[in-house]
Amino acid sequence: MKTAPLQKITPTGAITADGGTHAFDILVLATGFDAVSGAILHMDITGAGGARIKDYWKDGLKTQLGLASAGFPNFFFLYGPQSPTAFWNGPSSAGQQGEVLVQLVKHLRDQGCTRCASTPQADADWAQLLDDIVQQSLIPLADSWYMGANIPGKKRESLNFTGGVPLYLQKCQESADSGYQGFVMS
Repeated sequence: MKTAPLQKITPTGAITADGGTHAFDILVLATGFDAVSGAILHMDITGAGGARIKDYWKDGLKTQLGLASAGFPNFFFLYGPQSPTAFWNGPSSAGQQGEVLVQLVKHLRDQGCTRCASTPQADADWAQLLDDIVQQSLIPLADSWYMGANIPGKKRESLNFTGGVPLYLQKCQESADSGYQGFVMS
């Protein structure tokens, strides 16, 4: 498709840009999907001071631990961007990340806080960690939804934490052990 894109679909096949004809009985159109962050980006999520998540993420995803973003207090997501979403199943993810968030909410309650969001620096640091990890793999070499490459105009970056669930949960625990460094609470 890269060297000879489809030019025309006919009743019996397709004609490609190089003049080739290809007969088929069935045509499946797999045009891609905006994985991991697409659903959130298509909602009109507004945070503090009228900030919009689609504006905050327009130049790339920014989260802390794949759970929260700066400027969006008390907006937490499970099985979402920059967590190991594509590398563990939904129920396991919801259970593990849910427990992380339960502990965070208990900490907020114990501290007398009602508001929590990540910091811009924590978001930037998390994005850098994801990039450092994914660059050690072959994932960036493929035009894949793992990198958002199937959506025109979307920044090419790892949409998922590719360091594995144990390392991800370790990072979550490190944040908890530090009093939730990377989050601002009030």
